[in-house]
Amino acid sequence: MADKDKKCAHPACICPTREDSKFCSTYCEDAGADEVEIACDCGHAVCDDLVVASAT
Repeated sequence: MADKDKKCAHPACICPTREDSKFCSTYCEDAGADEVEIACDCGHAVCDDLVVASAT
């Protein structure tokens, strides 16, 4: 798996990581890898679509 294909380290997030981090965004980086959340609020379309789909 190439680095660009790694999943964000935030457990609730499904986005790929940024090139220079194990997280996809500042939101996920601030939340950390140990933070427990039901849904991710990083603002990326991938996570937004997942939240909408699970709410219906």
